[in-house]
Amino acid sequence: MTETLGTYRRTVDAMAMPFEVFLDGVGDVDAAARAVDAFHQDLLWANDVFSLWDADSVLSRHLRGELTLDECPVEVREVLELCESFRASTGGAFDARGPDGSLDPTGIVKSWAVARATWRLDAVASRWMVGASGDVVTRSGEWEIGIANPRVQGNPQGTDVLDVVRMDSEHPALATSGGAQVVDHIWDPVTGEPARHFMQVSVAGADFVSCDAWATAICAGGLRTAGLAIEAGHEVLLIIGGRYDGTFEAQSSPGWPSVAT
Repeated sequence: MTETLGTYRRTVDAMAMPFEVFLDGVGDVDAAARAVDAFHQDLLWANDVFSLWDADSVLSRHLRGELTLDECPVEVREVLELCESFRASTGGAFDARGPDGSLDPTGIVKSWAVARATWRLDAVASRWMVGASGDVVTRSGEWEIGIANPRVQGNPQGTDVLDVVRMDSEHPALATSGGAQVVDHIWDPVTGEPARHFMQVSVAGADFVSCDAWATAICAGGLRTAGLAIEAGHEVLLIIGGRYDGTFEAQSSPGWPSVAT
């Protein structure tokens, strides 16, 4: 008897945002539900450790001097070291320290937490997709994903998209950053002022956390950093400023995986 495989879709909330989980090739729906439950708990744990909005989180207590780094879960050191590695590879454009010297590694915590937990999904589905508030990571097969128009505020569901990209084994990860939804939250490492090089930046590549870090870095560092991202093997889509007629300009790297007509 041939086993019939199905799909399972669910949205879970963590880190003050929705995470959309789509599983394909599911043989046991109950097992899929348990896997997504565990995936969700992993995200909630990451929030409890790294949230800077929760005064009782591990990171908040560490920054106040109440916990040494050795007293924190080993994942705290892992994330901080990851931030330092991206600061080096991006030429300082990605920096977990703000202009005032305060430490804020949350620029990669979301993607890091998702990547850390996806083994839960591998155990129950032959292919899957996770959408994390503008960032997407997939496993197996081809997926066509829309990139939101930067002029759309709030939930872009059902609105016209800026572009459609094909995600596959070469580009299983996609991250988007910029000031379209939250204005002036990324700092220029040279001037210390809010970075306004681009309206929106998307990065496609093989590693979810790396795409996330480079998308933020390009917003902060501008065209030079975009060049470094391409040299590092990523594809980029840059949305440049607004014109007087309300339109904007889009530029992409030669291998950008667009399938829009």
